[in-house]
Amino acid sequence: MPVLPIRITGEPVLHAIAEPVVAFDQTLRTLVDDMFETMAEAPGVGLAAPQVGVGLRLFVYNWIDDDEIQWRGVAINPELWLAPTPIGEPDDDEESEGCLSLPGERFALRRSPRVILRATDLDH
Repeated sequence: MPVLPIRITGEPVLHAIAEPVVAFDQTLRTLVDDMFETMAEAPGVGLAAPQVGVGLRLFVYNWIDDDEIQWRGVAINPELWLAPTPIGEPDDDEESEGCLSLPGERFALRRSPRVILRATDLDH
């Protein structure tokens, strides 16, 4: 499985609306496998298809939470429902995140305390 080049901010694919995935075939499975490999090599905890130059609605994720539980999967054609984000400024230390398409940068970001994700998986 090859490691794919990660696109850096400013590239058009990162600023375009991603298309829905319609073909659930070996090409999609190969892309997902390559994305997991790329994310691990980067290293990162999440990677979207546009970040590797593919304008499809799909992302992979892999992290271990505070209870040592591993969360790993793929979300195809994701839809998110978000609870309201807490009011106030994010904590620079506790709520700071990076992005593989903005290498070396970190940003304070307040996230919703609860979300519902509806997506299709590939049985990974």
